[in-house]
Amino acid sequence: MKRNDIQALRGFSVLAVLFFHLQLTEFKGGFLGVDIFFVISGFVITERLSRSDGTFKSQIIDFYKRRAKRILPASLFVIVLTALLARLFLAPISLKRFGFDGLATTLFSGNIRFATQGNNYLNQSMSPTPYLHYWSLGVEEQFYLAWPILFLLFFKARKTLVLPLFVIGTIFALWYTHVAAINSFYLPFSRAWEFLAGIVVALLVPRAPRAGKLLAIGGWIAVIASVLFIGTDLATPGITTLIPVAGAMAILIARSTFVWEPILAWFGEISFSIYLIHWPLVVIALSRYQGLSGTIQFLIAAGSILSGYLISHLIENPFRYRPKLSLSLPRWGIALTGVAALVFAATNFVSATAQNPRVTIDLSVPIIYHDKCHLEFGISKPLSPCEYGDLRSSTLVVLAGDSHAAQWFDALNAAAIQNHWKLLSLTKSSCPASFLPTVRNASADTACAKWQGYVAERIKSLQPSKVIITAYSEYRYSLVQPGSYSALYAQGQLDFDRALGVPASSIYYIEDTPHPPQSIPDCLSKNLSSPHHCDFSLTRSAATFEAKKALSQTGVHYLDFNDLVCKARRCSATYAGSNTYRDSSHISVSVSKALAAELLLRLK
Repeated sequence: MKRNDIQALRGFSVLAVLFFHLQLTEFKGGFLGVDIFFVISGFVITERLSRSDGTFKSQIIDFYKRRAKRILPASLFVIVLTALLARLFLAPISLKRFGFDGLATTLFSGNIRFATQGNNYLNQSMSPTPYLHYWSLGVEEQFYLAWPILFLLFFKARKTLVLPLFVIGTIFALWYTHVAAINSFYLPFSRAWEFLAGIVVALLVPRAPRAGKLLAIGGWIAVIASVLFIGTDLATPGITTLIPVAGAMAILIARSTFVWEPILAWFGEISFSIYLIHWPLVVIALSRYQGLSGTIQFLIAAGSILSGYLISHLIENPFRYRPKLSLSLPRWGIALTGVAALVFAATNFVSATAQNPRVTIDLSVPIIYHDKCHLEFGISKPLSPCEYGDLRSSTLVVLAGDSHAAQWFDALNAAAIQNHWKLLSLTKSSCPASFLPTVRNASADTACAKWQGYVAERIKSLQPSKVIITAYSEYRYSLVQPGSYSALYAQGQLDFDRALGVPASSIYYIEDTPHPPQSIPDCLSKNLSSPHHCDFSLTRSAATFEAKKALSQTGVHYLDFNDLVCKARRCSATYAGSNTYRDSSHISVSVSKALAAELLLRLK
């Protein structure tokens, strides 16, 4: 018998996720709907396992048959549909990557692939994959590879083992988020405690608690408050994630119903299909429009709900409830293999090639990334000399900053070779060469702070002839201290420059490159015959203005190349026959090299 309160909680969770992905600012914590889903899933699956009987083998086979019937029909249908939609509407240049994403998703390992991509800074400016939301399905299925076996062998008779496992899992998740936030978000080890929260309720909590109504009200207040007030600036899973998890547990324990629950329960009935289809629609809209207007948000929401209803009633439920459509596990395996091959072929082998005789799309990255001289998150010192140019030269030039300094490496390296300079590259992802204490994973980024101090001390000890600094001032870093961001940004740069111990006339600050509203290579690959459609307006942030004002009064050389790439305040998507940007943030290697002569001229 279905519980209306569980279906209502499912409906609430899927709407929270939908509204969050539609960029409705009121639902800043809508992503926590997935955490609530995990709690529900742990509870429902364990209750079913508790009622099962027969031999160990028969129970395991029955469990996986049920999971296949519940998950695979709608999941595989949307995976194939997504591949076709990507082929029709998304950037041809990204289809090969989407093919591998779809392949991993079909094999329930998408979360592992996305964790790997998320840990690579180079991937963070890429256009979003339409399969990203399948990470949660990967976590679920990986957890359920182990849980039924463990439950039937150990926990069915010794239920008290569950509570300490839940406590240990929670502590581990909080610790792991602190040391490896991206892995903790995507991988099952740090998500297990959320399933275990539901499992604890299923196995250890009495069926008819007193004051159930009050407990349910408290639970709903907790989940609603979480969705409205807990933002992505806080670590997830983290301390704040305990609030929606505890709220979901309270609702499951209370077993109470309210008059308004049937509305949410209707959405709960089709929640799985809504969840599967909504994200591809969002990605397609984002690829075609610069932001989601109110009309687009409404159309995506309506389309997701209508499509979810149709998928649920025409595909999900028939396979789930009609005996004639029941398949054995080996046949489901064949279906998985077939879908994987189809998706991979649709978005990889037959992917369009972005070719234009007038424009070459360059996706390469500066060699300092391959040399490990551009430091990733958590690293505070380079492990190699990171010296380029003329290594025998006594004239030392230093490049320092975040990835927006690294994008100038090729231009500066060409200038160094031509003028027989030795070039020292000191760059780090999401960490400006400035005394600007930043926040990562909801706590102070100590690796960044150590790197900033290291760079300042090293430049001071080396006394180079020139120091070239730039940073992503068009982006708003999360800072440790409160106050005006632009003022803090400018002051941090001034303090850093003073700490270098070199004359102000030896410091060259390059104004940050404009921020495109979309991935330029993606746009160009969709507009081969009219690349000007990818041009965009030049805008400047308050931090950029404030930094320019402050630095111009110190004797530091302030270099601005926007007059070359953004004429008449209109930034071109192409420059010197190549894409201006290699993604939605960084200029391409080709353009960096094309600007080398102008950079050298201005350095002199």
